[in-house]
This record gives sequence, C-alpha cells and structure tokens, in this order.
Amino acid sequence: MISQKDCKWKMISDNPIILDFSGCRYPDDIHERIKLAFGFPNYYGANWDALWDCLRDFALSESEKRTVKVEGVSTLPKELREYTGEAVAILKELQQNYPIVEVLVTEEA
Repeated sequence: MISQKDCKWKMISDNPIILDFSGCRYPDDIHERIKLAFGFPNYYGANWDALWDCLRDFALSESEKRTVKVEGVSTLPKELREYTGEAVAILKELQQNYPIVEVLVTEEA
C-alpha cells in the first residue's frame, strides 16, 4: 500500500530546473537525479514509462513557463550516455506536447 507520504511531490521553484547528470555511474543514479530535480514522489518507478507519466503530471500542474536545463551528459560513460539519451528524448517530447516546458540540452547524449 502506498502511504500519503509516498504520494507527495516536493515543490520545486527553481527556474531553470537544472538536471545535472555529472558523476552518475549507474541507471539508478540517472533516475535519482531526475526524481530530485523534479520533486517526484517516492512512488516514481525509475523507468521511462514512469518518467513520462510524472513529467506529464508536472507539465499539467504548471501555470508559468518552466525551463529544464540538462547538463553533464557528455561526462557519462558511453553506455550510460546512450541510456540517458532516452531521458533526453522524453524531455524533448514533453516540450513538444506541453510548450509550457522548455528543454535546453547543453550537450546531446
């Protein structure tokens, strides 16, 4: 059973939201950085479907334009850069479907 505590989103007022992948070594590190950057609830499933669901909820809850700045991708090991490319693609899809969110990637995966 999911508790009320697990369902709480952390309010993020940063604009831009900095999503820095520097220093990540494992896929779980990537998902933890994403969870913290967006204030996702504890039930975030740490997979790409869960990322899309939570990002969509994030975008629908916003009333003002938010910028997400993705950094540190080029510092990752090759396999993790490729893995992180999926997160970047999901963020770009979010921007396309929800123009209230702007995504800036400093270097591509």
